[in-house]
Amino acid sequence: MLFAVIILSIVLLAALLYILLVSMKLRELTKQHADLSERNQELNAMMHSSELKALRYKLNPHLFKNALNSIQSHAYQTYYSMDKLSGVLDYILYDSDQPLVSLQEEMDFAANFIEINRLKLSPLFDLRVRNTIEKSSLDWAELKIMPLVTVDLIENAFKHTDFQKTESFISISFQLEKGWFQLEVSNRVSEKPPLRKKNSGLGLKNLEERLKIAYPNRHKLLVISEGSVFRTQLKLQLHD
Repeated sequence: MLFAVIILSIVLLAALLYILLVSMKLRELTKQHADLSERNQELNAMMHSSELKALRYKLNPHLFKNALNSIQSHAYQTYYSMDKLSGVLDYILYDSDQPLVSLQEEMDFAANFIEINRLKLSPLFDLRVRNTIEKSSLDWAELKIMPLVTVDLIENAFKHTDFQKTESFISISFQLEKGWFQLEVSNRVSEKPPLRKKNSGLGLKNLEERLKIAYPNRHKLLVISEGSVFRTQLKLQLHD
C-alpha cells in the first residue's frame, strides 16, 4: 500500500512538472510570437517609410522641375511682354511727335501692340492677324504714314470683345495696294454693355479729325455694324 502511494506521488509530481514545463514553453512561444509580430510590424513600417522616402525622392525633383518650368515660362513671358512694351513706349515717346514716320516703323508698332494684347488672351482664342504688305511691295519701307494711325482701330477691337464667348474673334488685316494703305479690323462685339469712362468713345472721332488734317481727300474710314460683328476699315493714300 505504501509503495502504491509513493508511485502515485511520483506520477503526480511528474505530471505537474510536465504541465509546468509545457506552460513555460507556451509562455516562451507566446513571447516569441509577440516579439516576431512586433518585429514584423517594425519591418513593415520601415519598408513603408522607405517606400515613401523613395517616392518622395522621386517626386520632389519632378515638382521642382515643374515649378522651374513654370517660373521659366512666366519669366520668358514677362521678358517678351516687356520687350514689346519697350518698343511701344519708344515709338510713342520718340517717334510719334513727328508728322510722318516710315510705314515700317508704324507696322512694327502695330505688331508690338497686338502682341501685348495677345498676352491676356487664351491660347484658344480666335485672333487672326494677316499682313501682306511686305509681299506686295518692294519699296513699301520708303512710304511715309501718320504715326499711331493704327492704334485706335486695334485697341477698340480688344476693348469691346467678349473673350469668354467661344464664338468671339478678332481679325486684323494689313494691305498695301498702289500706294493705298488699308487696315481692316473686325470683331464680335461683347453682349455686355461697355464700361463708360471719362473721354471714352473719342478714339474714332479723334482719328477722323487727324485724318482730315493729314490726309484731306486721301483717306476713307468706314465703320460697319453687322449684327454682332463690328468692322472698321481705314484706307490711306500714303506719302512718298
